[in-house]
Amino acid sequence: MRMFGSVVTICCSLAVSNVWANDLKDYGEYLAGECTTCHRIDGAQSEIPSIVGWDAEALTAVLKSYKSGELDNPAMVSVAKSLDDEQIKALAAYFSSLEPKN
Repeated sequence: MRMFGSVVTICCSLAVSNVWANDLKDYGEYLAGECTTCHRIDGAQSEIPSIVGWDAEALTAVLKSYKSGELDNPAMVSVAKSLDDEQIKALAAYFSSLEPKN
C-alpha cells in the first residue's frame, strides 16, 4: 500500500506541476502584449530582436539585468522595473514555449 501512495503522490505532483506550468505560460501570454508592441510575435528579426523561442533562463537573466540596471536601454529598463519575479518567470515561460513562424 505504501508504494501505491507514493505513485499517487508523484502523479498528483506532476499534474499540479503541469497545471502550474500551463497557468504560468497563460499568465505570460496575458502579460506579453506590452512586449509584442516592439518584439515581433512571429519571431522575425527586425531592428528590435525577436524573443520568440528564447531559452526561459536566458530571457529571465536578461530581464533581470535590465531591471537591475546592468543592461541599459531606457525602454527595456522601464518595462523590466515594472515586472516582479513571477511576471518575469511567466513571460520567460511563454516566450520560450513559442516557435518562430518563419
